[in-house]
Amino acid sequence: MSDAAVLWAMDGDVATITLNRPKARNSMRPEDLALLLDCLDAVESADARCLILRGAGGAFSAGRDIAGADPASDDNEALLRDIIHPVLQAVRAVDIPTIALIEGPCLGVGFGLAFACDLQMAADNAVLGSPFRNIGCILDSGGHYHMQQRIGTHRTYELIYTGRLLSGQEAADMGLINHAFAAETLAAEVEKMAQHIAVGPTRAFAISKRILRDDLDLDASLDEEAKGQDEACKSADGIEGFKAFQEKRRPVFKGT
Repeated sequence: MSDAAVLWAMDGDVATITLNRPKARNSMRPEDLALLLDCLDAVESADARCLILRGAGGAFSAGRDIAGADPASDDNEALLRDIIHPVLQAVRAVDIPTIALIEGPCLGVGFGLAFACDLQMAADNAVLGSPFRNIGCILDSGGHYHMQQRIGTHRTYELIYTGRLLSGQEAADMGLINHAFAAETLAAEVEKMAQHIAVGPTRAFAISKRILRDDLDLDASLDEEAKGQDEACKSADGIEGFKAFQEKRRPVFKGT
C-alpha cells in the first residue's frame, strides 16, 4: 500500500477511498483533508457508481490530529469553516451512493466524514460518539445535526453530557447507523452492498440523493419528485427499466 495519507482505488464500478494514517488512528491534518478532496475529484472523473469510504489499520478516524494544537491561540472557527466543513460538504455532495465502512474509532471529524456518507456500516466493536467533554470542547463536524436527526434530542444530550461512546452494535440498535457486523465480516458485507448498489439505476439514485439532501417539506418534496421522476423515466436507465419489465427480463442499468 502507498504511504500517501489518503488513497483511492477502483474495483469494477466501485471506488474505495482509504484514510491511510493507521499509526495515528487515521486522525486528519489539514493536508490530509486536501488529499481527500483530490481523491473525491478523481473518483468522480473515474465514473464510479458507488463509493466506499474507510480507514486503514482497523480504524475509521479518531478525528482531527491535535498534536501541537494550541486551543487558546488557534483560530478554531476558521479551521472548521474553511478547512473541515468544505470536505464534509464535498462528501455529502457526491452524486453516487456512498458507504462509510466503520472500524475502530469514528470520532470528531471522522464521525462527520462517516455521516456525510449515505450509509454507515460498522464493525460491532467500532466506537462512535462524542468524547469532547473530556477536553472541555463541543461536538463538531455536523455531529449535533446527525445525532439529533437520527436518535433524537434527548439521547444526543445524554451522549454529549456523559461522553459515553457507543459500540457499533449499540449504534445500530439505536438507529444511529444502518448495520453492524462482526469485524471479520464487515468488509465483505460492505463490498456486497456496494456491488449491488453499483449495478442499480445510479442516475435515479442521484435524483433521490438530491431530494433527500435538501431536507424538504412535503409540498416541496412532492414537486421535486414529480420533476425527478420525469427526468428518471426519460433517462437511458429508465427506458431500459420499463422495457425490461415489459419483456419480463432483468434490466441492465448503466447509470445513464
